[in-house]
Amino acid sequence: MNKTNRISIVFIVALFSFIGFGQQQLIKGRIIDLKSKAVLPFAVVKAIPSKTATLSDSAGRFRIMPKGNDDTLEVSATGYQKVKIDRSTFEKNIKSENGEFTIYLKSIFIDFKEVTVRAPDELPSTVLHRNLIANKHKNDKKKLDSYAYKLYTKIQFDLNNIGNDIAENKRIKKLNVLLNYLDSTQTGNKYLPLILNETISRFYFKSKPRARKEIIEATRTTGVENLELNTFLGDMYLDLNIYDNIYTIFGKSFISPIANNSRFFYKYYLEDSSFIDQHWCYNLKFIPKRKGTLTFSGSMWIHDTTFAVKKFSANVSPDVNLNFVNDFYFVHEFEQVNQSTWMLSKEKLIADIQLAKGGKLSGFFARKSSQRSEFTVNQEREKKFYNSNSTVEVTEDAKQKSKEEWMMLRPLKLSEQEEGIGDMIDSLNTNPYFKRLKNITYLAASGFYQIGKVELGDLYSLASTNPVEKFRTALSIRTSNAFSKRIEFGIKGAYGFGDKVWKYGTTFRANISPKKRGILSLYYNYDIEQIGLSPYAIGVGNTFATLFSTAPFDKLIFLKKAGASMEKDFGKDIVFFIGGEWKEFNPLGVANFLRPNANEGLDTINQITTTEFKTIIRWAKDEEFISGSFDRTSIRSKFPAISVQAIFGIKYLFGSEYNYQKIELNLEHRTQIGILGRIEYGANIGAIFGNVAYPLLHAIPGNQSLWLMTSAFNKLNFLEFVCDRYTGFYLENHWDGFFMNKLPLVKKLKMRLVTSGRLAYGALSQRHEVNMLFPDFIKEFNRMPYAESTIGIENLFRFFRVDLVWRMTYLDENTHPLGIRARFTLNF
Repeated sequence: MNKTNRISIVFIVALFSFIGFGQQQLIKGRIIDLKSKAVLPFAVVKAIPSKTATLSDSAGRFRIMPKGNDDTLEVSATGYQKVKIDRSTFEKNIKSENGEFTIYLKSIFIDFKEVTVRAPDELPSTVLHRNLIANKHKNDKKKLDSYAYKLYTKIQFDLNNIGNDIAENKRIKKLNVLLNYLDSTQTGNKYLPLILNETISRFYFKSKPRARKEIIEATRTTGVENLELNTFLGDMYLDLNIYDNIYTIFGKSFISPIANNSRFFYKYYLEDSSFIDQHWCYNLKFIPKRKGTLTFSGSMWIHDTTFAVKKFSANVSPDVNLNFVNDFYFVHEFEQVNQSTWMLSKEKLIADIQLAKGGKLSGFFARKSSQRSEFTVNQEREKKFYNSNSTVEVTEDAKQKSKEEWMMLRPLKLSEQEEGIGDMIDSLNTNPYFKRLKNITYLAASGFYQIGKVELGDLYSLASTNPVEKFRTALSIRTSNAFSKRIEFGIKGAYGFGDKVWKYGTTFRANISPKKRGILSLYYNYDIEQIGLSPYAIGVGNTFATLFSTAPFDKLIFLKKAGASMEKDFGKDIVFFIGGEWKEFNPLGVANFLRPNANEGLDTINQITTTEFKTIIRWAKDEEFISGSFDRTSIRSKFPAISVQAIFGIKYLFGSEYNYQKIELNLEHRTQIGILGRIEYGANIGAIFGNVAYPLLHAIPGNQSLWLMTSAFNKLNFLEFVCDRYTGFYLENHWDGFFMNKLPLVKKLKMRLVTSGRLAYGALSQRHEVNMLFPDFIKEFNRMPYAESTIGIENLFRFFRVDLVWRMTYLDENTHPLGIRARFTLNF
């Protein structure tokens, strides 16, 4: 058989094999579920390759007429495996009796007796946050042995809440120069720059042993000088580390969204991912779980490989129990210095402060922006580099940089308004209305009113009463900073209408070493004083003391004293005080000086004299201050302050009658304790050696006023307990909103709970009665300490604190155990 015949035979066989399709015969059938035997409506039946198709009806039946070249039927239905039927099956169908065949489809689903649906074990946001926490120690700068960088810091205070109609304000028309220096926020609200401080420095740190040093290369301050404003916002000067579990801001412990236990306080959402400075990062949003807690709302961009924070931005959460702060916002941006180290490169903080609700010119912005550059990591310097007398050193020409030099030094250009702050203040200082406004503000804060180069006061001691003077009035005059920032002179005079005697005094202070603070003081005073008064208590001449007294100030003495002292900073953490003082006591009121004589009688002593020298050494590690010309305020130290005081009385020197020694050890500390608020605690122990008259012994500090004293026992009278050996302890807990915020109605009032406890114990030797008998009003300790406890509410109307004081021991029929005390407080 030749090749042509073979091809012809194959073609004929193939032709007869598909004769059924070639004749386009109708195919009928039903589609049924293989397992349940239920009919399947709307299944697709398709002839291939022509793609002729049809759907099964509600009974599962279908009809289709394939084309002549179709050799396969394809049947499919949603949720079922697809079936393909070849030509042999069609041939059987055509030969069947009724021409209909059944097609079974198998379900793609698996049957279960029970199905339980569970959410994923961890959300993507939780996984990201968990990795962030797990890598904190790797990304926190605390891991480094040492680091250094160049730092530019700009701190600015701006008057806000001015309003768009400021030009029509009658008061502002008197200060029309202000209109030339107004600026606007992004929301269009106007503000007026008042104070601008710029600093360029080099910062160095090493961890073992811990030491740091900052060398200020350039610094300038322009604007209104106001120590009180800087003190009010001391936290603007502190270094905030976002990897800490707690952020201490405005004296409150805010819970960090990166804290180890932060998922108890925050909700997290993974919102976005993007490149930031060629680093692929994820954006993690965080919001507080509960209203009123000290938390933040914001977001952070987290690096995908190291899980370090690339950028962090946050606002104080709404409804936080925080005074005067409308908003607080900060942004931190980080730079990857090497493969394993990230350092803070840019920082921005803005606090919107409003001291009074409503009104205009009632608030201010506090801003801080900084840039860090020229990083070096783990390149330690020699130990002697850190062995300087101060943590912060200022170069000799730091304050002498010209305007042109500052333009070259600062990394950011100042706005036109910021540049003009100095010129604006110069213009305002010649404006009578502005000078009065500034002086009234200063009067409220300090009690003194400035008139040129002198200040008149003290507002809070102008009028008072006591059993000896009856009605008393006083006036003080001192030089202002306009006279000198290095020396200060002061005089005071007072007159009692009961005893008709003039009292007077004079003081002199000099800052003899402003670079490393050293204050020399000289003074002379001739006035009435209360025996046993705490150094921090309200004095006899204070207006508040007499208006709110609970018992008469009748244990009085006429005191002449003259002295000199020197307070000097040494090293980084030590303050040294040395002084000498001569005193002459004359008894007044119910106080009396009696001495036993050889005839077993009593001699009345009209006066006693003593001369003593005092020295105090105070140590507080890493304590920092905001300083004025003569006074300063501690920003805070993370460590307790410890002081040792020694006093030596020298007999016969300037007529002194006593030879004695006093020594006392003190400890005090104020610290945050997380969500439980903050605590203040302290302790002291002391002893007196030698024989002295009772006015020279140690009196347990009391308070005979409704004005709450946090440094004294508020239900204890003056001179109720006198000792020559003594010890004491106190603990005060400011709970902030820990309890009050959980009470549905009370939390809207933003009140805060405060509790305290105070103990004192001592002993008194009878040997001192050789010099002077103890008066009847002096008590002796038995085996029990004197104890007081308080529970109070602070933040009443944002400015007041009221305590219920419980005298727990040494009660008698004339002593009520409970008392109410109150005070004015200004806390965030």
